[in-house]
Amino acid sequence: MNGRPVKIGVLIDNLEPALDRNGRLIESQRQYAALLEVLTDPHVQSVSLVTSREPLHEVNVTPQPYVLPSLDVTAWREFFNRCRIATSSPALEQMHRAYGGNAKAMTILSSVIRVDCDSCLNTYWREHQSDLLSETSLEALVDSHFTRLQQLYPEAYQLLCRLGCYRYQDIANVPIAGLLALLWDVPETEQRRVIRFLGDLFLVEVSNEGYRLHPTIQARAVELLHRSQEWQLANRQAARFWQTVPTIATIADALTALEAYHHYVQIGDWEAAAAVILQQRSGDQIENEPLGVSFYRLGLLQPMIAAITQILQRLQPGGTLGHLYRILGDLHWLTGSVHQAIHCHEQAHAIALEHRLSDLELVSLFNIGLCRIDLWELDEALQIFNLVNARAAQTEHHVYAVGSWFCLALLHSHQGNRKAAMDFMEHVSQEFTAISFSSWSRCYSLLFLGLTAKNLDELDNARRLYELAQHFAERSCYPQVKARALSGLAELCRQQSDFQAAIAKLLEAKQLLDQLEARGDLAEVHYQLGLTYYKLNELAASQANFAAAIQLFEQMNAPKQVERVQATRRAVAASSER
Repeated sequence: MNGRPVKIGVLIDNLEPALDRNGRLIESQRQYAALLEVLTDPHVQSVSLVTSREPLHEVNVTPQPYVLPSLDVTAWREFFNRCRIATSSPALEQMHRAYGGNAKAMTILSSVIRVDCDSCLNTYWREHQSDLLSETSLEALVDSHFTRLQQLYPEAYQLLCRLGCYRYQDIANVPIAGLLALLWDVPETEQRRVIRFLGDLFLVEVSNEGYRLHPTIQARAVELLHRSQEWQLANRQAARFWQTVPTIATIADALTALEAYHHYVQIGDWEAAAAVILQQRSGDQIENEPLGVSFYRLGLLQPMIAAITQILQRLQPGGTLGHLYRILGDLHWLTGSVHQAIHCHEQAHAIALEHRLSDLELVSLFNIGLCRIDLWELDEALQIFNLVNARAAQTEHHVYAVGSWFCLALLHSHQGNRKAAMDFMEHVSQEFTAISFSSWSRCYSLLFLGLTAKNLDELDNARRLYELAQHFAERSCYPQVKARALSGLAELCRQQSDFQAAIAKLLEAKQLLDQLEARGDLAEVHYQLGLTYYKLNELAASQANFAAAIQLFEQMNAPKQVERVQATRRAVAASSER
């Protein structure tokens, strides 16, 4: 610098014991303030390094902060390799993620792995991954943070412990409103100051997406919150916060709203957990839709099956249990587990009869009828929908009568009863705009009517109905309906000899259904692919898809569907030999 040497200032290590919670030097350490003022004077031309886990906020000192980032997994791998610890297994990445790339954790763990596990990282992680604070040195480091915070700023310490109730799994970051919800006993004027303090100390990780705890900090926070008297209250406050999600338009919305369920499960409040699944919301294209239904509309079948199954046996018989069985039955039906679906709907029906829940009684019968259609038990389905129609028509449950009509139209078209099918289609069209349909009814009525029109050789009308179904499915984020609409349009393309368009639509539908693990609809797509490849004279591909459809229907224990595909397969094979 202008030919004059730079003087290196002193290194001041671990300044935080000398600071108060505002970042000012405490009275007994004010001599450091004078020293820092001299060292930071521009005329001194020196560089001073001060290490501290807490920021310095002295009036006459303007430090330039340098935040050390976490080490990436490559740095961890290089360090462990230098320590002669093999890093070829996935355990390294899992460990790096669990400890957030912390350098101190890396050095502590490497020493333990060398001494206690003969340098085998896999052995260490297999035995310790469920307890991130099993190492004494690491536990002491984390405890020092909590102890210091408790002494310095009790309100911030309390919030840090309460933040342990959040899971940081499906929803990795909590918005600031979620932190404010846990500050119920702190004046509003101080709440954001408390949050900012935790961020300044890096005890809470802050990003544009929100706030989260480092896994090791969370582990200690959970333990401390359990020891306190606030475990129940913190989880209830967090659950109420997540329940404020206004609409369920995306997968992220659905997963966010389900966080409330997990909080109630953590404290064993099973009725409240069930209420989260049954909580209704409305939005664009959606009216009074329970969260459980939103999950299957969005294609989140398995997560909701797991959520409902976890609490079923813990609930008392009644309307809540009955409606959970109904939604679980819908989920099993959509995955192709039709017999499980029937069992669930029969359970819901029994509860409805015992508790005189007429709405649940009708919807359970209706859903059993849908299952019979998927099993190709058409006569049984016809009886059920005739019963629903007779019981619901011109009552307060008239919407179920209208629903039965589009199912009856389809069934009559399958059985060749043209006039009856057309009459029921006409009944539906007359009331379609007058009835307040759910997203399911709106989409599936169009699908069923489209298939009915196709069976009646009204191909233009069928195409219009399928395209409407696809349109509604895309607007309401309903991938399974979109797949079924694509399959129906593909069948129309095949009938009009546009085989390449048919194949493209079926493969798109297959991709959607593979992701959803929806066996019944996937079996039908394979059946349609078999017919289409036969028209293209690609006989090997045709037979392979017929075989795939048969295998899926056999997994569903749907013998009449198997018989249907086998009959087509035999006819195709015989035609090919001629």
